[in-house]
Amino acid sequence: MENKRKVIRIINLLIIFLIILFFFLNKVTVAVTLLIIFLFGNIIRLILKRSREMELFNQRIYLFSFIMILLFGILGLKLAQVQLMKHEKFADMAKNQSYGKYYLNGKRGKILDSRGMELAYDIDIYKVIIDPKRFYVLEKKNKIVTELKKIKPFTIKNFKTKLKDNYSKNKRYMKIINKVDEVQKNKIDEILSMYKIKSNEIYFEHSTQRKYFSYHELAPIVGFMGAYSGEERRKLGAYGIERYYDKYLKRNKIEKNGYYTNLRKLLLPSDKKNNDFLEKDGNNIQLTIDYYIQYILDDEMQKQFEKVTPKSAVGIIMDPSNGKILAMSSYPRAENIAYLNNRAIRSQYEMGSIFKPIIMAAAYEEGVINDSTRLDNPDGYIMRYGHKIRDSDSHGIGQISPQTVMRVSSNVGMSLISEKLDSLTFERYLKKFNLYDKTGIDTFGELAPRQLPYKKWDGMKKYTMSYGQGIAITPLQMIASLATTVNGGIYYEPYLVDSIKSPAGVTIKKNIPDPKRRVISKETSKKIREMLKETVEKGTGRNGGISGYSIGGKTGTAQISGRGGYLKQEYMSSFIGIFPSENPKYIVLIMFEKPNAENYWRKFGAWVAAPVFKNTLSRILKYKGITPENVDVLEGGDYTNTLPENIDLDVLPDFRGNGVRLALMIANKYKIEIVIDGRGQIIDQSPKPGTKIEDIKKIKIKLR
Repeated sequence: MENKRKVIRIINLLIIFLIILFFFLNKVTVAVTLLIIFLFGNIIRLILKRSREMELFNQRIYLFSFIMILLFGILGLKLAQVQLMKHEKFADMAKNQSYGKYYLNGKRGKILDSRGMELAYDIDIYKVIIDPKRFYVLEKKNKIVTELKKIKPFTIKNFKTKLKDNYSKNKRYMKIINKVDEVQKNKIDEILSMYKIKSNEIYFEHSTQRKYFSYHELAPIVGFMGAYSGEERRKLGAYGIERYYDKYLKRNKIEKNGYYTNLRKLLLPSDKKNNDFLEKDGNNIQLTIDYYIQYILDDEMQKQFEKVTPKSAVGIIMDPSNGKILAMSSYPRAENIAYLNNRAIRSQYEMGSIFKPIIMAAAYEEGVINDSTRLDNPDGYIMRYGHKIRDSDSHGIGQISPQTVMRVSSNVGMSLISEKLDSLTFERYLKKFNLYDKTGIDTFGELAPRQLPYKKWDGMKKYTMSYGQGIAITPLQMIASLATTVNGGIYYEPYLVDSIKSPAGVTIKKNIPDPKRRVISKETSKKIREMLKETVEKGTGRNGGISGYSIGGKTGTAQISGRGGYLKQEYMSSFIGIFPSENPKYIVLIMFEKPNAENYWRKFGAWVAAPVFKNTLSRILKYKGITPENVDVLEGGDYTNTLPENIDLDVLPDFRGNGVRLALMIANKYKIEIVIDGRGQIIDQSPKPGTKIEDIKKIKIKLR
């Protein structure tokens, strides 16, 4: 017995020595294992020794209790091993099994007009997918298919045959419907709920689609989306605003992490947020374009385009005081968007007589002419360098003033004025009016001008340029330079985007008017405005006038060049108009290339382009509520056509003391139809003042 005890002591000491040794060798796992063996071995020895002294029943109870404690002890030790000694290993295993990445795809930013109307935006669309392995075994699968087809026809042909084939091949993916919108998705969800489809037999794949409002009028401006970029994994903007501001509009793809249920199908909620500060949607672009003004311009351009069937047509409306583009129209429109062409910035034309205000302004600014200047034109033509320069009629014959040159659109008069400017000075003003460079407008595809330096001009170059022939520029260059002649003499860079805002409404970028340089003095600019007003009231621009309104303008009829010279009776017919003439807030350019008419003189700008200006401006005045009696509202800058939201009216006021504008604002706020008859002051109204507004369906205003 004594020898047995000695052996046990030696073994215990040896184990203790090994435990200490392995701890020092950093073999913690081995040391702990030996420690467990040591403790359990001695406990078992003591229990067995004591159990021999007990009765049989107690001995069994004692041994059973010991075994249970031993099992729980082993389990506890195992838990300790997992939680303490191998915590990192098992934590990583758990994370790999239940923790994973997922992605949030945002929407591309919106493109809005100046009033906030959505012109381009993303919508949610879905693909309907079935799992053939699960769907095929459903008892009511045929009824489900019948219900789904009522929502939208299947994109897959021979569905039943292919379903069976995919089931036999153990396939798990089969697309049955493409491009389902939110309304259709909700109907499909109701069907799935009705048939208790809950195990992904049928499910959806989400994506987005770009939609455009009234694309016919807006395509050349807004543009379109192009090819898919594998590098960026998205479609890229391919034209117009979509392309120029693509980096601001593009959506963001945000990587996030989360815990999933078994098979990683259901994302579990988590208190830990990550990347929540990132915006997944693109930024929103707000244009300077007013959609209703754009619609009016485009509608009038289209009607005249169909009437005179020209080769092309361009219309632009701009605020000359700051360079904002309010509308821009271009015809014809290609059915295939790949051939879309914004001719306002992509085509160059010889402008004809609408170019004359630029050279007239340069001559006044240089002091080579003034109101007292008289130009000799005894025969209605002059000979220069073997070429005859003549006027289209006899209105400019004799001694004529600069005012008369503009009013009757005399080519001879402009040629004589150009002689007073040397070529270097002439070119310097062309550059100051930005006719040698792009305008820099913030959209894709502006064409660069190609002008000859003055040292390469032939003898006739300066003469022909003075009346708008022999120099080709874009319509946008034309209107920007003409705006300079009437806005006080400052060249503003035209622009299409007012601001860029985040999805939360925070302004990221704000475009402000960019006065590049002073070109002419305020006095010279005033002189040009007076000439343009006189041209509409007494000269070639009469067809652009509107009774009761102060309007300035200039017609243009440029011969179109071809092989071997200018084409006979083929014209670029144009009109440039400003309103109001004293302090212009609108400048409008209308152009038709090669219009058709029975009589050649019906192809002139006065007959083709001026009426479009008149009709367009008339509709804009009505839209803005600008009548002859309140046209002065434009003189201070911004104006509104809307009653403040906090003003409520119960009865109709007397408009004779307040004007047409109040009637328009009331009609706009309370959605009442309004009819205005005549021009001038209000002499009658129906219903009478004091009528309850809630009972009114239509307001009639009579003016005289």
